[in-house]
Amino acid sequence: MNRGIIQFNDENMPICPLCGKAFHRLIAHTRQAHKINAKVFKAAYGLDNKKGICSPESSNLSREAVKENGTINNLKEGAANRFKPGSKGRTRDQVSQETRTRLRERLKQPKMIEAMRKAGSKVGLSGLGNKKRWS
Repeated sequence: MNRGIIQFNDENMPICPLCGKAFHRLIAHTRQAHKINAKVFKAAYGLDNKKGICSPESSNLSREAVKENGTINNLKEGAANRFKPGSKGRTRDQVSQETRTRLRERLKQPKMIEAMRKAGSKVGLSGLGNKKRWS
């Protein structure tokens, strides 16, 4: 297994790097079979601590359950986790290898390259850059 990358089988189920078997929910398997909690497992393999590792089928079932239970977009509970103005956000050392790999791959896509070119051409036109320099 490459660091930061989970392998999937033909049925789109994640494969456990410890035993080589595929499961719908990999973290549940590692916790029960290998006695390794999610945080330790993800850190050892360079995976994003905030992302689940499951099959699309399992993910869709969870999504539907959330929609049915009415917990989607719960504004009160989610307020503590939202970005706040003035916050420095995540530093480079807080970003997992999985996230860095995913972003690098995403930046190679032609539509992303074009979007960055468009955004770059507008820099300085809004006046925000000037405000920052003058402050």
